[in-house]
Amino acid sequence: MQELKVLIVDDSRTARMMLAEMLREMQVNQVVKAEDGADAIEQLTEFPAHTAICDLHMAPLDGIEFTKLLRCASDSPNPYLPVLMVTGDATQTQLVNALNAGVNGFMSKPIQLDALRRQINMLLCRPLVFVRDGRNLKPAPRAGLAAQASQLLSQAPTQTQPSEIEQTAVQFAGTA
Repeated sequence: MQELKVLIVDDSRTARMMLAEMLREMQVNQVVKAEDGADAIEQLTEFPAHTAICDLHMAPLDGIEFTKLLRCASDSPNPYLPVLMVTGDATQTQLVNALNAGVNGFMSKPIQLDALRRQINMLLCRPLVFVRDGRNLKPAPRAGLAAQASQLLSQAPTQTQPSEIEQTAVQFAGTA
């Protein structure tokens, strides 16, 4: 993992530092940090990252908007960059929007080192398939991320109807 280049995108300085330390423990030595999605796009023009770890909630450009811009902007530095979305809380709508934007994976905060290692390995070993829809680059339907989104929702403090989660999983599995 020493050659791996990771972009950390989080508005919390503490979160950026903790993620960078975890990556160092994983022998990832090439890490660049950004404070929000706009800063991340700028960083990517000079830092050819292999993956991005991005917080969901940031201002002025949140993780979903960053992913949309990354995937669809004509001047995007890397529209196929794997994006791992991290969040302490999310609604079903936010997770669906993140999936539609092209997020490759999800993790709940607080992040554990072993779970981060597994997620990064999965991102790099099982890249998403994308399809062009006019100007937009969209992820092909996939079941695994819908299951991750459902798991995050089941851990959330607010109640979500199981039927809505199941419908979301079916939609992203491509069987709806």
